Formats: sequence, C-alpha cells, structure tokens
Amino acid sequence: MNEHEDYFRFSKNGDVHTLSNRIPFKWTELLIWSSASFIFLIYFLGLGVGIFVAVLSLIGYTFYRFASWIYYSEIEIDEKSGKMTLLKKLLNRTQKMDLITDKFDPNGLEYSELNRSGKNKFLMSYRTHKNHDLLILKNKSDKELIEKYIQEKIKI
Repeated sequence: MNEHEDYFRFSKNGDVHTLSNRIPFKWTELLIWSSASFIFLIYFLGLGVGIFVAVLSLIGYTFYRFASWIYYSEIEIDEKSGKMTLLKKLLNRTQKMDLITDKFDPNGLEYSELNRSGKNKFLMSYRTHKNHDLLILKNKSDKELIEKYIQEKIKI
C-alpha cells in the first residue's frame, strides 16, 4: 500500500471550498499490489497455501479499496455565507449532513497529535460549543499543507 497516496484533495466550485477524503480507486495499483503479493506469498508459503492466502488478500484489499472509494466524507466551507458543513457520502449521494458552524473561523481548527502504529498523525477538528472531528492526517507536512491552503485561499 502506498504511504504517500493522496487521501484527501481540495477543490473549489464557485464560493465553496471542498476538502474530500475520497481515495481514488486505481486499477493499476490494485494489479501491481496483487501481482507482487501473489509472487511473494507463493515463494514464502509454497504453491497451494501461497495461492490460497494471495487470493484471500486480493479479495480483502479489493474490498477495502472499493469501500474507501464509495464511502467518504467532505468538508465544505462556503466563503459567501461562512458556513462549514461535514457531508458523509455513499456513491456520490449525501447520506448525512452536519452543519458545523454558521461562521467559519480558521482559528477554530485544531490539530491534535496522535501516536498510532508507531507513527505521529494529526487529528483535524473544529471547535465550537463541542469538538467536531474532521480528518486524520498522516504527517506534519499534510497538516501544514491544509493550514496553508486555508490561510491563503479561503477568505471570509
């Protein structure tokens, strides 16, 4: 699995900035990963067991990538109205919409450091009368990239 994959993206449509955590479904990545796992598993586990484990891992990885492609969330910040909403989507259809704030303030964004799997990650949250957990960022450079985008591109 690619450590440097793009697990979030920015887009702008009119006055609305969108931060989406939809992971793209790439067939080439799936083929490369599964081919490599087939070769290594057959080499280390033998022909019969290796093929069995490789097929199970291929099914599991395909299911994981497909699920992360169809179920995702988007954070929308409207420059005109100042609203910030969190949308949970399934197959491009909104399943749940949470209004986080009516007046977006970049100072309300907080980044808490997490230690998961021996790596430091950051939890991006927005503070109003309660905490809204928005996105888990894999490293400090992603945190800085989001901070820079919000500081330079979003004018409220």
